[in-house]
Amino acid sequence: MSKPAKPAATGDQPPKSKKMLIIIIAVVVLLAGGGAAAFFMMKPSHPVKQDQAAEGEEVAAGEHDEEEAPHEAVPPKFVEIGTFTANLVQEEGDRYLQVAISLKLSKPELEEKLKASNPEVLHRINMLLQSKRPSELSTVAGKEKLANDIKAQVEYVMGLRKTAPVVRTTQPAAEGEEVQSEHAEAPEAHSKKGIAEVLFTSFIIQ
Repeated sequence: MSKPAKPAATGDQPPKSKKMLIIIIAVVVLLAGGGAAAFFMMKPSHPVKQDQAAEGEEVAAGEHDEEEAPHEAVPPKFVEIGTFTANLVQEEGDRYLQVAISLKLSKPELEEKLKASNPEVLHRINMLLQSKRPSELSTVAGKEKLANDIKAQVEYVMGLRKTAPVVRTTQPAAEGEEVQSEHAEAPEAHSKKGIAEVLFTSFIIQ
């Protein structure tokens, strides 16, 4: 008696080789997808660092500008003191001086302090002018000395110097002898005081 034949394999069961091919394709697709995702996730990292570096440079530049800002020059303030008429010390007849004075302030905030002390400033300048001789004021050097004397007086009134400048009237010089000025000492550097210059906008001796 013959053995019964084995049932033939149905078409629903794919061969093993076909299953392996599908698995390999799936693995390749997954690996490719994962690699692409990793690439796109890692790609922006370098530009971000560049942006951060650029930001750091901008911040550093800004800090540098802020450090330099306080060193910018402050524009000076010009304040008119007034026009003075004073009798000069007699040498060869009566002479008088008419001079218009302005101050150049390197610290503009001193203007209000100057206005508050105005009466004493005017008094000291008038006394100083009346101690001068015509021959002292006839040269450029004499006028510069007067400007320094006025500057010292104003600084004292405003509390910018401790010692009051001394005003002396020089004695008449002998014939042929040069007159020596003995007025207030030259003031200290204006950068420390705030009064840069004393300016004569008009200067007439008659």
